[in-house]
Amino acid sequence: MLFAELTSPEIGRLAPDRVAILPLAAVEQHGQHLPLITDTALVTEVARRVESALPDEVLLLPTFWAGNSHHHIKFPGTMSLTSETYIRVLVDLIECLLSAGSRRIFLLNGHGGNYIPFNEALYRVAMAHRDDNPRPWIAAQNYWSLAGPQLAAQDFMDSPRLTHACEYETSMMLALREDLVKMDLARGSHPTRNSKFYDPILYTPPLVSVVETYEAVTPAGALGSPEKATAEKGRKLFDLITPPVVEFVREFATWEFTRPE
Repeated sequence: MLFAELTSPEIGRLAPDRVAILPLAAVEQHGQHLPLITDTALVTEVARRVESALPDEVLLLPTFWAGNSHHHIKFPGTMSLTSETYIRVLVDLIECLLSAGSRRIFLLNGHGGNYIPFNEALYRVAMAHRDDNPRPWIAAQNYWSLAGPQLAAQDFMDSPRLTHACEYETSMMLALREDLVKMDLARGSHPTRNSKFYDPILYTPPLVSVVETYEAVTPAGALGSPEKATAEKGRKLFDLITPPVVEFVREFATWEFTRPE
């Protein structure tokens, strides 16, 4: 069910028994060929598919489009909240859901820059509610991480992993909003630091944490090989990504609130 289309009394009645899903996204540069709304559009579509599969188990909130994107700020059009502001906003939104009666809350993320601050927000809420009885369940994850095994096993993409404004995101946008994609401008970078510990394009999971701004790794603002994207690949990606997210939400809806004796 769609959270924003219900009345306040309906939310009060339904919230305790449903998983509240809050999609997290961004409005930021995606190279020269993709629209600023890419992350928002993609995670919204994944969330829509989850709600369609589980209409009686979830309350789907409108996508929170503002993200933590300061590493993209040198590229025009990027709209970003500082990490501290973003954390505080997420804490406030989670507290609103708890006040409404939600006891299982899932933040479905669609922008990599949100990962560190959304984990801090979850930690702060968990500490604030550590003595609640029962304690609420609050979880968060990137959609591509939940679908990690499925994405690793596929054989139809030319690039090994999803990154930024890449073959994956471009393919999904072609499947979703081809009218917004400028394939004649699709160019990505393949930066390397000649290290076995750190790969800036993230084709190999890094063994150390490194923070670089996007203008330092790609002059066009895009990574990988977006020129290899097709709408057919995008449709396959959506079909591959959705089931593991649905599987998690279905299981999450059954998690018990018991404390260890």
